[in-house]
Amino acid sequence: MELFEALLTRTSKRDFENKPVPKETIEKILSASLKAPSWANSQPWEIAVSTGKTSEFIKKSVYKLASEDDPGNPDFPFPLSPALWLDKQNANMFETGKLIYESMGILRDDAAKRKDFALYNQDFFGSQTAIYIYMDEKLGHWSTLDCGMLIQNILLAAHDLGLGACPQAYLVRYPDILREAFKLPDSKKFLLGISIGFYKKDSAANNIQTSRVELKDAVKYYD
Repeated sequence: MELFEALLTRTSKRDFENKPVPKETIEKILSASLKAPSWANSQPWEIAVSTGKTSEFIKKSVYKLASEDDPGNPDFPFPLSPALWLDKQNANMFETGKLIYESMGILRDDAAKRKDFALYNQDFFGSQTAIYIYMDEKLGHWSTLDCGMLIQNILLAAHDLGLGACPQAYLVRYPDILREAFKLPDSKKFLLGISIGFYKKDSAANNIQTSRVELKDAVKYYD
């Protein structure tokens, strides 16, 4: 797959087959993704790959908390309030949520089905494999940006190999469980989780086409 094709065709997948991604495939993705640029080549990212019994432990633990409506304590608080966003961003997020729920036939007032889908987040959307990105608490804003470039590489590399992936803040909603699972100290802070796997090609959730801003509205040229 050519780079421009990958950029134009990658979408987030939210419904996976219940089978693991081979270790050699994950290593191929991550080896290439680690070529990401960073401030003065600082390479601040750390990566944990969850499979097998570790995935089972994480899923079971976070599902219990999420099903009890525990709000969690993410290391980097979620910007959930609409007041934190401009009208344009709120509109984009509302449209995306609407598309996701409509694709699965979930009505706006169906609280039970909406909660079930939210809990599906914690199940890696059915996959057995998730990649977690974290960094040391001493690192700051610029290192967060660097990790974002690594994450984009992972998403594109997975797409190039025919896999699906979805970057999810909800996978790091309960970081204490993750630190327990990966035997990490409290100084390691989780930025994001990525569900990755063999996605169901016929699933409505995997065939959503969200809009993107037009070039003319995003870019200004100054001669």
